[in-house]
Amino acid sequence: MTLAAVRVPGAIEEVTPDWLSDALHAGGAVPKSLKINTIRAEQIALDTGFSSLLYRLHLTGDSGVPPTVIVKLPARSEARWAMDILGGYRRELEFYRRIAGSAPIATPQVYAAGMIEDSADFVLVLEDLRDWDNADHLVGLSMQRTRLCIKQLAGLHAWSVTGADAEALGAFPSLDSPTVREVLLPAFDLGWRVYREKSTAPVPAAVAGYAERFVELTPKALAALTTRSMLLHGDIRADNMFFDGDSLKIVDFQFACMGAGAADVGYLVSQGLPTEARRGHDEALVLEYLARLAERGVTDYPFDEAWRHYRFAVAYLMLLPVITLVSWDAMPERSRALCLTLTERAVATIDDVDATEVFR
Repeated sequence: MTLAAVRVPGAIEEVTPDWLSDALHAGGAVPKSLKINTIRAEQIALDTGFSSLLYRLHLTGDSGVPPTVIVKLPARSEARWAMDILGGYRRELEFYRRIAGSAPIATPQVYAAGMIEDSADFVLVLEDLRDWDNADHLVGLSMQRTRLCIKQLAGLHAWSVTGADAEALGAFPSLDSPTVREVLLPAFDLGWRVYREKSTAPVPAAVAGYAERFVELTPKALAALTTRSMLLHGDIRADNMFFDGDSLKIVDFQFACMGAGAADVGYLVSQGLPTEARRGHDEALVLEYLARLAERGVTDYPFDEAWRHYRFAVAYLMLLPVITLVSWDAMPERSRALCLTLTERAVATIDDVDATEVFR
């Protein structure tokens, strides 16, 4: 996909009718003869958009101007610093620039994008999927929707080893990196203490023991999950999915990285499915994922290896909701409930599939 480079606004107030007209013209979204007259900005995803600011812009103008678009800007919170360190904003722009439109994964149309070099300042102007059903991460996914997502993940993973060129993939770091080890892992213990204080859900002894040694044990998981080099979404949460019947579009590629495909599946299933819906289906979903890979020509990923990767992934990726809990005092109530729920699901999955066994 060819993206038009645009001047990066410093805040939503700088997204004026003239600025947006120029951005949509540059990206070819509307003919240069069409003009936007007015913009009304509405902030959205206040309880789920931890790392960015999202706005729905309501537009008026000449016939042919879209009634709404989405504008994405960097967060103003501590998340901005973390995303800058992790290169998250740049990863997302690179995904839309190099991957979207080539890989068999459906995404919203991106009208324009820009980023200031050596900065966390960026902008994306995207298709508004307001008429699609945005999955509720707190409620969780149905089994049918989980399977639709597994199909798209398998398409992305298979394409990355059979059809992508090295230059396109070179823009994305490994799942295991010094930044992950130095920035994310140390935050786990503090987040876990918040979880144990705020959650009333029981934690099985084996999972509690694993959590107490998380930083010590995690390098083994990271080593296993990088024995294969597939392009991962990296943050395949329910609220990053939009459905229209059996059609699915996926957003938020700020954690796109290289690793074993079962890592995406482990995250999706362990935290996206409610425990009652998931329980007893883990192995079947991994087998379905492998069958989807095989349909796209990847037949050298045996179940035993993928299942081991899956178990490492559900254990390791408990990290993401847990470290978010570090910001408990500043979190909206729904965000608190979400992170507690996701951690509870992860704990249950770790216990159900005996994931701690792979660390022995």
